Amino acid sequence: MKKIYLLLLILPACLFAQENSFQLTFNHQALPVAKLQETGDFYVNILGFEEMVVTASQVPPKRWIRNHEGKQLHLITSADGVPNTIVNHMAFSTSQFDVVVETLRANKIDYWTDEGKKNEVRIRKDGVRQVKIQDPEGHWIEINEAQ
Repeated sequence: MKKIYLLLLILPACLFAQENSFQLTFNHQALPVAKLQETGDFYVNILGFEEMVVTASQVPPKRWIRNHEGKQLHLITSADGVPNTIVNHMAFSTSQFDVVVETLRANKIDYWTDEGKKNEVRIRKDGVRQVKIQDPEGHWIEINEAQ
């Protein structure tokens, strides 16, 4: 009987250990693009990403960029098209939300709410302000002030 109790105590611990035996760290997101130069320039010049050396084959042509945290986007030339839905988006947070919105306005880049309101800031239920923009390829990008 003691063996059964011991087994019942050890088994959950073993299962839990197996589920958490490794952790994944975000490395990069690959985005299909048709306008490699224009789209890469958008991320570098408007959103402040930094160009990286591409260490993969350039077939098809690619641009690799990263933000100040080192999170990478791999822009890869593709004729397959881009899923163009606001639900399919990546999100970035900033403590300088007002500066981002002013940068968008100064560069005549429209931003949207989830409800489709153009050039309006959305305030989520948790009080966080956010906007969604599109890069030149149509990929949706959320920018919010969540920390």
